Amino acid sequence: VARRRAVVARGEHARLESVAHTFREIVGTSPALQATLERAARVLPHADATVLITGETGTGKELLARALHYGGPRARGPFVELNCAAVPAQLLESELFGYERGAFTDAKTAKPGLFEAAEGGTLLLDEINQLALELQAKLLRTLEQKATRRLGATNTRAFDVRIIAATNADLETDVRAGRFRQDLFYRLNVVTLALPPLRERGEDVLLLAQASLARFTAQYDLPQPTLTAEQRRQLVTHSWPGNVRELRNAIDRSLLLFAPG
Repeated sequence: VARRRAVVARGEHARLESVAHTFREIVGTSPALQATLERAARVLPHADATVLITGETGTGKELLARALHYGGPRARGPFVELNCAAVPAQLLESELFGYERGAFTDAKTAKPGLFEAAEGGTLLLDEINQLALELQAKLLRTLEQKATRRLGATNTRAFDVRIIAATNADLETDVRAGRFRQDLFYRLNVVTLALPPLRERGEDVLLLAQASLARFTAQYDLPQPTLTAEQRRQLVTHSWPGNVRELRNAIDRSLLLFAPG
């Protein structure tokens, strides 16, 4: 019995080390962040689990999505990202689903969509709340059927892709307001991973600041400064509305402008 317990303990230790390695780029020890990472670790081994990542702008949603992909069973497959707010609405459908030659005036050659490009891997649909309602309906049908059809095509193509959606919006509020389909919300909201804002992560801001200092001083070949007590106080008390992205940019800017040459 004791030997079996020791084997189990070693196995659990190895699992925890593996999980820590997977999420090593996500810096922080606050309970709020760790709770989310522990939840993510439970999803990690499941190649087909649909995940919805929520959090304010700059909290690291793409970073978490990449960790789920590269730390999981689909790591050898492609990681494909689509920012739904960055592509004009009239182009989003062809970007997602692809098109056949002659499907529209400028379709001189056929083009595969992102579902095809992500075959065997992960498709991240960032800012999913920005999808138009008519495209939400087509996306839902595609996810339910696990098959996609290019614009202008008559046949469908089955796909094997893990879907991760991300948003900084409250989708339940959007559903009540009629801006987001309830059925698509239920389809995406299988497992939700909520990334806390930096203002709720306590002294994680100091860990992140030190990590950014180390990164940028190495990049610019500068000596790494030591944070003063006043600088540490300001870092912890600032609200950081732009979250980790704002902090990283602030550290970068300070080194470039104020570090001794």
